[in-house]
Amino acid sequence: MEQKRNLISKIVHIVKGIAALALLGSVAYIMFHHLGLADSLDFGAGAYYYADIPGFEKLVDGSHYTSETPMWVLIVLFLIWGAAMYWLWTWMEHDKKK
Repeated sequence: MEQKRNLISKIVHIVKGIAALALLGSVAYIMFHHLGLADSLDFGAGAYYYADIPGFEKLVDGSHYTSETPMWVLIVLFLIWGAAMYWLWTWMEHDKKK
């Protein structure tokens, strides 16, 4: 039974390695061939960010979204959510070590 687990573990590690190499290869291919860049929107290193799209500020200026909930409450809820997810993640990782 232990040998079977070791074999499965080795296979999983090999598959992970192959997936990592495929990912790195695809990233290198995309970068080498400049895929995803729009020549008409050449903003240098920030070309992939949405903020570099002309007129994007009109979509995020906040005038089209109104809420009865104050912004500070939304920010606090966001921070609480982040803290809860961090706690859950550390709890799950701690549980794995046992």
